[in-house]
Amino acid sequence: MRFLRSAMLATLLAAVLQTGTAHPLPEPPPCFQVTQPNTDTAATEAQIRALRSASFPELANTDLRVRTFHSDADYFRTRFSLTRFFLPVRMRYFVDVNPNLFGQQPPTDGVCSVLAHELSHVVALSHGNRIRRLGLVRLVSSRYTAKFERRTDLEAIHRGYGDGLKDYRSWVYVHIPAKILVAKHRNYFSPEEISAIQVRLRAQAEMFSYWSKHVPLNLAEVQAVRP
Repeated sequence: MRFLRSAMLATLLAAVLQTGTAHPLPEPPPCFQVTQPNTDTAATEAQIRALRSASFPELANTDLRVRTFHSDADYFRTRFSLTRFFLPVRMRYFVDVNPNLFGQQPPTDGVCSVLAHELSHVVALSHGNRIRRLGLVRLVSSRYTAKFERRTDLEAIHRGYGDGLKDYRSWVYVHIPAKILVAKHRNYFSPEEISAIQVRLRAQAEMFSYWSKHVPLNLAEVQAVRP
């Protein structure tokens, strides 16, 4: 099976080289290395500022804060202020970081890229009216959650963070409880799927718009011919 997948990726790459119409993906900014356990959010805040400046200019004026949380299954998450949601005031968003992450030597580019994933969540949440955000109650559905998270992955990949996401996924698969792995594989692109997406986007940039509406849920759907 692994040989077959490698052969498919090689075929896609060959197609890109033959057409001569490759579309390079953006290069991400340098990442900060944080390897010591801590509850200080300063380093994460600095990294997010760099990411916003380089890759998320639309978030320049967004009220975005960093907080810490503790979990055995997750290291990052994005939230918005429920209090402000129901008041006629400016919205506030939070990127929550589990400080246990930094004592386990995560890949530096992986941390950057997952933060880019979280910022992609903020981009999605900050667009449109507040009533539309009530649709997030559908996240109780596993299929909707998979589409929601994979669409966010796709946004981060499109902005140049695919390689870091691959490194992070390879790392996180061995740093979370085994019982969580099934959900992680369902909800997020695997390294193999990300590689296939990168190859396809370099050959057919328009696939980003198509996949944003028809989110691929497995490798076969990534490699399928567009209808």
